[in-house]
Amino acid sequence: MTRRWADVAELIATQGLKGRFVARSVRGLPFLLEEGLAVDFVPPTLEGPRHVRVSFVQHAGDGEYLVDFTGVSDRDTAERLVGSHCLVARELLPDDFDELLRADAGHVSGYRVVDEALGELGPVVEVREMPMQDLLVVERAQGEALIPFVDEFIVGIDEDEGIVHVNVPRSLLELNSTQGA
Repeated sequence: MTRRWADVAELIATQGLKGRFVARSVRGLPFLLEEGLAVDFVPPTLEGPRHVRVSFVQHAGDGEYLVDFTGVSDRDTAERLVGSHCLVARELLPDDFDELLRADAGHVSGYRVVDEALGELGPVVEVREMPMQDLLVVERAQGEALIPFVDEFIVGIDEDEGIVHVNVPRSLLELNSTQGA
């Protein structure tokens, strides 16, 4: 089953008074927002647009882009949307989107996972594709741990050593180990 929507960008800040955003791509993807592209914001806000079109894109450097959307014309509206993710219908994305997505997390299968506080957690035995993000399935002595492959948890990837460096809340690992019991 192919998913109809893809999470391609996150709105990380506002810029200026006219509703402009600073955005970055997610999941290691290239920046895919372009003028005219239809976008849905998630999670939806009670007092803001949900369905918009990209009206302006400019590279701002360091992986960040300035983006304007139709329906967002003031800073107050934009502030309510900071932290939202941009979903795009897969049919509107480049033909090689699925390959880009697989290349993102799939290549770490077999890598060791090392947490900043807890040390080595175990190897990645599988990468599960989920609707909003991939999950790293890590084999631990206590059972499988599911670690979301998101910027908040992934500190870095050492390709030479085959290590995924993470900073995962201990409670997430405890939750995973109790569900397997």
